[in-house]
Amino acid sequence: MKFALLAGSTNYKEVNEKLLKAAGKLFTEAVEAPFPEIKAVASSKENAVIFGEKNLCGFDAVYPRTSSPDIEYAPIILDMLIDAGVYSPIQPDAITIAKNKFYTLKIMAEAGLPTPKSVLITSPRIVESVVKDFEFPVVVKLQHGMAGKGVMLVSSQNDFPPIIDAMAKLHQTVNVEEFIKNPGEDHRLFVVGDEVVAAMKRKAVKEGEFRTNITIGGKPEPYKPTKEEVEIALKAANTIGMEICGVDLIPSEKGPVLIEINDGPSFKGISTVTTVDLYKAVGEFIFKRAKS
Repeated sequence: MKFALLAGSTNYKEVNEKLLKAAGKLFTEAVEAPFPEIKAVASSKENAVIFGEKNLCGFDAVYPRTSSPDIEYAPIILDMLIDAGVYSPIQPDAITIAKNKFYTLKIMAEAGLPTPKSVLITSPRIVESVVKDFEFPVVVKLQHGMAGKGVMLVSSQNDFPPIIDAMAKLHQTVNVEEFIKNPGEDHRLFVVGDEVVAAMKRKAVKEGEFRTNITIGGKPEPYKPTKEEVEIALKAANTIGMEICGVDLIPSEKGPVLIEINDGPSFKGISTVTTVDLYKAVGEFIFKRAKS
């Protein structure tokens, strides 16, 4: 059986190497195929997805771990592979949804999951209207930001218009979210199949910082999710079409609030606070699903 790790443009070398090592113990062939090096061929005779000399349409399983720059072509490539009978734990539409913060929250809200109120801003022309929708502070996020980058806390109505103007000049669409009062932490639940196999609490450690992302200094801590959090995470993963993902929740006075779903969740922070070998868990799950 053959496996390909479809790596994003933002290449996390250490994580990719460990995933390939875990997969290599199960599959007869395991290769890393970065999205920018893949050639998709559409033909009246036969479609093909080529990496080097290999046609990935002949593989048994792939695991896409996309970056924001890949959003234009990754879902198309993945759709071609799935049409060819290749197993993927991530559906093409799921990538499109997950890489768009507003779209994610819209889909989750429609599924009845707890989410912050959100407004999509495509132009400064609607700023005055949006201001009326919220109490301040609010959270402003770039639609395709990653790892906490492009996330801002706007404290007052006066600060809001200049930020939106600046984003518009940079041709950036933004999502404005209700600020959820919380103890300066969020919870990442790592979903594999129909289980939450690991979880962590992320805490902001810098004074004045509300973002908890590990890549910008957030501190991971061991965490046992509540039954409600597990139910939310599994329903979110199923709704969006991901069998492997990271689901981020913020604890609030009214209970957990879903803020994001990651199709390519980081292994680094959470691996340091759990006894579960996530690389092995992911590899074994993909192997079993491909084999079945």
